[in-house]
Amino acid sequence: MGNITQKSVLCNCLNLLDISPFHCPFTDRYTKKLSVGAAIVLFVEGQLQQRKALADIVLNLETNKDLQAYTGITSINESSLNRKLNSIPLAYLEWLFARLAQELKLRKRGAKGIRHFGNLTPVDSTTLSLPSVLGDWAYFQNKHKGVKIHTRLLSLESDFHIPDEIVLSTVGVADMQAVNRLVTQKDTTYIFDRGYVHYGNFKRWIEECVLFVARLKAKTRYTVLHERSVSKDSHVICDADVEILDQVSGQTFRARLVRFQDNKGKMYDVLTNRKELTAEDISEIYRCRWQIELFFKWIKQHLKAVKFHNNSPHAVWVQLYIGIITYLLCELIHLESESKLSLWDFIRKLRYYAMKTWNAFKRVLKRKPRSTSRGRQKSLEPPDKPRWTGTKRKTVKIILE
Repeated sequence: MGNITQKSVLCNCLNLLDISPFHCPFTDRYTKKLSVGAAIVLFVEGQLQQRKALADIVLNLETNKDLQAYTGITSINESSLNRKLNSIPLAYLEWLFARLAQELKLRKRGAKGIRHFGNLTPVDSTTLSLPSVLGDWAYFQNKHKGVKIHTRLLSLESDFHIPDEIVLSTVGVADMQAVNRLVTQKDTTYIFDRGYVHYGNFKRWIEECVLFVARLKAKTRYTVLHERSVSKDSHVICDADVEILDQVSGQTFRARLVRFQDNKGKMYDVLTNRKELTAEDISEIYRCRWQIELFFKWIKQHLKAVKFHNNSPHAVWVQLYIGIITYLLCELIHLESESKLSLWDFIRKLRYYAMKTWNAFKRVLKRKPRSTSRGRQKSLEPPDKPRWTGTKRKTVKIILE
């Protein structure tokens, strides 16, 4: 971040993007004020501060001298922001997303993964609904209209999870149609839910040594070749080598199947090609898939990603990319500050101290809690206090006339 500790927290955050002076040679050819770089900065700041409408972004720019100096714009119209959403190049946003993800991975290059499992990569998608009329371009069955964010979440540590690849689509695109663009590495273990069951993919990944743990559907048919013994006290029910037929190609493949039960009694069948781990380890790896659900929840709740300013196709893709880019920026700021707070608590403080200096903000983060109370302590009952004997009192019934 350099020697800029006296600048505002907001400016230091936006400096990590380093895009304010960017002018696209095609989109900004005739632009007088609102360049692509300045527009992305305004939209990212709006996401970071949870501004609900374009009018809020406009009013904030008119009153924020630091933001004016950073973008080189003193005022702008809502209509200009709205039109800009239709012209920001997606290729540039893809590059910006990849650059931030790579920067985060470089800063965590010493991470050793999740316990002894290594790096884990949950893969899943989430759906965002569109208005019934303006979202007709993304129509799906039963009058449902929306878009999907197919995400590969990289888990480098137990408390550090970032999306390092995304695929955007309409809601009618099945998860299996996007998975091949997300499974591209061999130094991690991919975790899939039932929406990604594809025997052809499983067979190919086993042959290419791509590690995976995938939940099977209840109707999956397989032949048990060898069954290992499991402890009676374990939550694992079955650990076996099985053979499965891919009906599309007519070929069979072999893999490991682990059946386990969660705390609520729900049964899971997962298929994997990791044979060096115990069955309990495989069940723990699948539980790590929940991290991607928490990521989607964070995006929807804290970055207002479900609120679109413009519902045209290109504008929707742009806003989705900006939402994910803002999340990566939040993670980068969090690492830069070396704060021990959770990401959500950190961002909440950042919003209130956005116009303070970075040094002042770091002092607040390091400040120890003022309260010295250990909470409500359980006190001993006095010896002469009468104890309840179990006799029920008569119910008091009063009716006001």
